[in-house]
Amino acid sequence: MAKGLLSLLLLMFLYLVAAIVGSAIPVNKDQPQGGDITIYLRSNGVHTSYIFPLKNDIIDWSKYADPSNTLSKRSDFKYVSFGWGDLEFYRKTPEWDDLQFPVAFQAVFLSKPSALHVEFLDVIRFRQLTLPVKISRSQYKALSQFVINSFEKDHSGKVQQVGGLHYDKHDTFYHAERSLHFFYTCNTWVNEGLKKAGLRSCLWTPFDEGIFFQYR
Repeated sequence: MAKGLLSLLLLMFLYLVAAIVGSAIPVNKDQPQGGDITIYLRSNGVHTSYIFPLKNDIIDWSKYADPSNTLSKRSDFKYVSFGWGDLEFYRKTPEWDDLQFPVAFQAVFLSKPSALHVEFLDVIRFRQLTLPVKISRSQYKALSQFVINSFEKDHSGKVQQVGGLHYDKHDTFYHAERSLHFFYTCNTWVNEGLKKAGLRSCLWTPFDEGIFFQYR
């Protein structure tokens, strides 16, 4: 038992070291000055999400995530937020106070369905850590395609809403590709999108700190 506990502690130590090193190594370090489009990176202290304009001349997100699927049924929002994570975790943990060890353990160590949490916003609020990032049109196109590819689609190519799951009247959930695990977290998903879009990102990070470290 002692050897098993020691091995577990060693693995946890190596995981944290890898996270620190991966977070410190920048990818796409050299960025052009300015950009035509402003996106936002937002963290609640654990989980990072993107915030995009709901509509512009590049993409109208309501064609993928329809605001009428929210409880409010409104269509006049200005922004949309995308976060990715384990579906069952989303179902059972609307607030961090609701976190239960079995749910967290299953989310990290078992292969289970994932979901995109989509929130619609009127304004950008800075009560949580929120960072504006100016990007080029080509970078926004690439980042948008990454998010589009994260939706799980049916045989006809349509996205699939998670029925009956809402945190408030302005959000909804959609079934997503991939499964969350120890080495691919909600923050890894955000970092991967930044990396694929040619934006400043980490070599690898499971934590939100790594992403925001690159934009310090």
